[in-house]
Amino acid sequence: MQRFWNKVNRDGPNGCWEWTASCFHGGRGGYGGFLLDGKWRRAHRVSWMFEHGPIPAGLHVLHRCDNRRCVNPDHLWLGTHADNMRDKAEKGRAQPGDSHPLAKLTEAAVLAIRSDKRTQTAIAADYGVDSSTISLIKNRKRWAHI
Repeated sequence: MQRFWNKVNRDGPNGCWEWTASCFHGGRGGYGGFLLDGKWRRAHRVSWMFEHGPIPAGLHVLHRCDNRRCVNPDHLWLGTHADNMRDKAEKGRAQPGDSHPLAKLTEAAVLAIRSDKRTQTAIAADYGVDSSTISLIKNRKRWAHI
């Protein structure tokens, strides 16, 4: 535990305890990384385990402060993936549609896909996506905001 806490700056903004050692994704906005029991783990998850014990299956350790480097146990809470997505949307951090950096489609393409009567396989081939993506769009489980 001492090795872990030696890598934490407890003087961060807004009461955050910031991870000062290595980060996943090369430190470019990534989560802190810590080697525990021979396995790389996200530092905020390790902090939670030190403070509260094992993380129940199916749950994530989420940040109240939205600071990925924060490991302050008071800033962390357990929730599902759905809780995390809801929190993200409520705080205005979601990037819906073609503003998302990984979007392959535009809003105009999505509208065209929804009105296209061909098979999902044929539509998918034209847009360079999987047929399951077409199904999700047509059933409004993806791109539901338009």
